Amino acid sequence: MDNKHPALQNACDFVKANLHLKISMLDLKHHTKYSERSLQLIFKKHLNKSPFEYIEEQRLLKAHELIKQHKQSKKTTHIATEVGFRHLGRFSVNFKKRFGIHPSVLARS
Repeated sequence: MDNKHPALQNACDFVKANLHLKISMLDLKHHTKYSERSLQLIFKKHLNKSPFEYIEEQRLLKAHELIKQHKQSKKTTHIATEVGFRHLGRFSVNFKKRFGIHPSVLARS
């Protein structure tokens, strides 16, 4: 990650520490003291994605890590909600799109 902008680092740290919560632009705005539009531009410039795309990516990466760690000891639905996914169907579709495998298949492998 290009860490040249302090608001970006601050926002990314906040996201990673709070994946389990529903994170809004208002949350990022309050945490970084930057306007929503400024944050959108900073994310686009440095990461080439929106704040929400970044949040989803971090949730997927954390879910992937947890599924690999816990294999069959934790249900994938539990892991999905643990990292902040509220819609399990979307989680499964986006997980497969990102990693090329369904979360349940990864858990069994």
